[in-house]
Amino acid sequence: MRQITVVEIMLTYISIGWACVLFTTPDLFDKNENWAKIQSVASYEWVLGIAVVVCAATKILGMVIQNRRLRWLGLLMSTFLWVFVAASFLIGNDVFKISTGFVTYSGLAVMSLWTSKEVMKRERTE
Repeated sequence: MRQITVVEIMLTYISIGWACVLFTTPDLFDKNENWAKIQSVASYEWVLGIAVVVCAATKILGMVIQNRRLRWLGLLMSTFLWVFVAASFLIGNDVFKISTGFVTYSGLAVMSLWTSKEVMKRERTE
Protein backbone atom coordinates (compact mmCIF):
# COMPACT_ATOMS: atom_id res chain seq x y z
CA MET A 1 0.00 0.00 0.00
CA ARG A 2 1.27 3.45 -0.84
CA GLN A 3 2.18 5.60 2.11
CA ILE A 4 -0.04 8.49 3.11
CA THR A 5 1.21 11.59 1.33
CA VAL A 6 1.80 15.10 2.59
CA VAL A 7 -0.69 16.29 -0.05
CA GLU A 8 -3.44 14.07 1.42
CA ILE A 9 -2.73 15.36 4.91
CA MET A 10 -2.64 19.01 3.82
CA LEU A 11 -5.81 18.74 1.70
CA THR A 12 -7.57 17.17 4.67
CA TYR A 13 -6.29 19.93 6.95
CA ILE A 14 -7.50 22.60 4.51
CA SER A 15 -10.89 20.92 4.23
CA ILE A 16 -11.31 20.77 8.00
CA GLY A 17 -10.27 24.43 8.28
CA TRP A 18 -12.74 25.40 5.57
CA ALA A 19 -15.49 23.45 7.33
CA CYS A 20 -14.80 25.30 10.59
CA VAL A 21 -15.02 28.65 8.82
CA LEU A 22 -18.13 27.71 6.85
CA PHE A 23 -19.96 26.43 9.94
CA THR A 24 -19.06 29.45 12.08
CA THR A 25 -19.47 32.29 9.57
CA PRO A 26 -23.09 32.31 8.37
CA ASP A 27 -22.63 35.59 6.47
CA LEU A 28 -19.45 34.56 4.61
CA PHE A 29 -21.14 34.41 1.21
CA ASP A 30 -22.41 37.97 1.66
CA LYS A 31 -19.00 39.45 2.49
CA ASN A 32 -17.35 39.15 -0.93
CA GLU A 33 -18.69 38.92 -4.47
CA ASN A 34 -16.22 36.10 -5.22
CA TRP A 35 -18.57 33.86 -3.24
CA ALA A 36 -21.63 34.74 -5.37
CA LYS A 37 -21.29 31.77 -7.72
CA ILE A 38 -20.71 29.37 -4.84
CA GLN A 39 -23.77 30.79 -3.08
CA SER A 40 -25.89 30.31 -6.20
CA VAL A 41 -25.13 26.57 -6.01
CA ALA A 42 -24.78 25.92 -2.26
CA SER A 43 -27.21 28.61 -0.98
CA TYR A 44 -25.90 28.43 2.58
CA GLU A 45 -22.42 28.23 4.05
CA TRP A 46 -23.28 25.11 6.05
CA VAL A 47 -24.21 23.24 2.86
CA LEU A 48 -20.73 23.73 1.46
CA GLY A 49 -19.39 22.95 4.93
CA ILE A 50 -21.03 19.52 4.82
CA ALA A 51 -19.54 18.83 1.37
CA VAL A 52 -16.09 19.76 2.64
CA VAL A 53 -16.50 17.55 5.73
CA VAL A 54 -17.53 14.60 3.55
CA CYS A 55 -14.39 15.07 1.42
CA ALA A 56 -12.18 15.22 4.53
CA ALA A 57 -13.92 12.32 6.30
CA THR A 58 -13.57 10.08 3.26
CA LYS A 59 -9.84 10.76 3.05
CA ILE A 60 -9.41 10.31 6.81
CA LEU A 61 -11.33 7.02 6.83
CA GLY A 62 -9.29 5.75 3.88
CA MET A 63 -6.04 6.64 5.65
CA VAL A 64 -7.13 5.11 8.98
CA ILE A 65 -8.33 1.79 7.55
CA GLN A 66 -5.57 1.83 4.92
CA ASN A 67 -7.95 1.57 1.99
CA ARG A 68 -6.50 3.12 -1.12
CA ARG A 69 -9.86 3.16 -2.94
CA LEU A 70 -11.36 5.34 -0.20
CA ARG A 71 -8.29 7.56 -0.27
CA TRP A 72 -8.68 7.81 -4.05
CA LEU A 73 -12.40 8.61 -3.74
CA GLY A 74 -11.75 11.30 -1.14
CA LEU A 75 -9.06 12.86 -3.33
CA LEU A 76 -11.31 12.73 -6.39
CA MET A 77 -14.16 14.39 -4.47
CA SER A 78 -11.70 17.03 -3.30
CA THR A 79 -10.60 17.57 -6.89
CA PHE A 80 -14.17 18.33 -7.94
CA LEU A 81 -14.70 20.56 -4.90
CA TRP A 82 -11.57 22.65 -5.58
CA VAL A 83 -12.31 22.87 -9.32
CA PHE A 84 -15.76 24.20 -8.43
CA VAL A 85 -14.31 26.71 -5.96
CA ALA A 86 -11.58 27.81 -8.41
CA ALA A 87 -14.07 28.24 -11.24
CA SER A 88 -16.38 30.21 -8.95
CA PHE A 89 -13.55 32.57 -8.05
CA LEU A 90 -12.58 32.86 -11.72
CA ILE A 91 -16.06 34.06 -12.72
CA GLY A 92 -17.15 35.57 -9.39
CA ASN A 93 -18.18 38.96 -10.81
CA ASP A 94 -19.53 37.52 -14.09
CA VAL A 95 -16.17 38.44 -15.63
CA PHE A 96 -13.16 36.16 -16.13
CA LYS A 97 -10.70 37.46 -13.58
CA ILE A 98 -7.63 35.58 -12.44
CA SER A 99 -7.30 36.08 -8.71
CA THR A 100 -5.21 34.61 -5.93
CA GLY A 101 -8.23 32.48 -5.00
CA PHE A 102 -8.45 31.03 -8.50
CA VAL A 103 -4.73 30.28 -8.64
CA THR A 104 -4.66 28.72 -5.17
CA TYR A 105 -7.77 26.56 -5.49
CA SER A 106 -6.97 25.39 -9.01
CA GLY A 107 -3.54 24.40 -7.65
CA LEU A 108 -5.21 22.40 -4.88
CA ALA A 109 -7.40 20.70 -7.50
CA VAL A 110 -4.36 19.70 -9.58
CA MET A 111 -2.51 18.40 -6.50
CA SER A 112 -5.56 16.42 -5.45
CA LEU A 113 -6.07 14.86 -8.88
CA TRP A 114 -2.37 14.06 -9.25
CA THR A 115 -2.23 12.45 -5.80
CA SER A 116 -5.37 10.40 -6.51
CA LYS A 117 -3.51 8.88 -9.46
CA GLU A 118 -0.44 8.20 -7.31
CA VAL A 119 -2.52 6.55 -4.56
CA MET A 120 -3.94 4.04 -7.06
CA LYS A 121 -0.59 3.10 -8.63
CA ARG A 122 0.48 -0.40 -7.69
CA GLU A 123 3.89 -0.91 -6.17
CA ARG A 124 6.08 -3.40 -8.05
CA THR A 125 6.62 -5.23 -4.75
CA GLU A 126 2.89 -5.64 -4.07
